[in-house]
Amino acid sequence: MSNIEVNSGDSVTIAGVSTVATPATVSQPSVNVSVQGISGGSDAHFTYTQNAASDTWSIAHNLGKKPSVTIVDSADSVLYGSIEYTDLNNLTINLSAPTSGKAYLN
Repeated sequence: MSNIEVNSGDSVTIAGVSTVATPATVSQPSVNVSVQGISGGSDAHFTYTQNAASDTWSIAHNLGKKPSVTIVDSADSVLYGSIEYTDLNNLTINLSAPTSGKAYLN
């Protein structure tokens, strides 16, 4: 068995059949995608500052959603605590020890 290579424009004869290789054009299909519910590329966010050290932070953010929350102390070290969503506009953060710092809500 042999490998046969036919280039564009070459003539080929196989058992009495004659043909010429011609180039083929392959087009990529185009796809349009739209995603509903996403607009403008911006999202509501809120920064809460807890000045007095406390193990419970009650936050009225008025974002109309249950935001993601990042908590940092006054040295900007990330803290971990429990978050209780009272409703779509309020939440409570419970920490293991009284702490001051910020909560970034998005």
